[in-house]
Amino acid sequence: MDRILLVEDETEVADMLANFLTKKGFGVDVAYDLESGAAKFEPSYDIVLLDIVLSNNQTSFPLLKKIKEQSPDTLVLMVTAHDDSEKIAEAKRLGADGYFLKPFRMDYLEEFLLSKIESLRRQRNK
Repeated sequence: MDRILLVEDETEVADMLANFLTKKGFGVDVAYDLESGAAKFEPSYDIVLLDIVLSNNQTSFPLLKKIKEQSPDTLVLMVTAHDDSEKIAEAKRLGADGYFLKPFRMDYLEEFLLSKIESLRRQRNK
């Protein structure tokens, strides 16, 4: 089972995503702020879904950097409500593997995640 760490400060969005992903067979842990996400992260996560901007306009870039330093193979997908090209470019520069915009359709999210997971598996098996 693929393990996902979801770092999202909007509790309704986080809970909805966690429930959806759990029903699809993923093991999901949720952190509602940057500090909790940093404390929960461990290299055994296959995927991290990381909101770009958390409470108090705090970006998640320090956590993204930490994740990629400790576990370069962990897939990190950024979540954002704003199509901010500067923040998205910075996330990619720091190693983010992709991003998706809120609000999102659950069927798209599932297809997107499964595609990314399969790609990650192929890379690891090379």
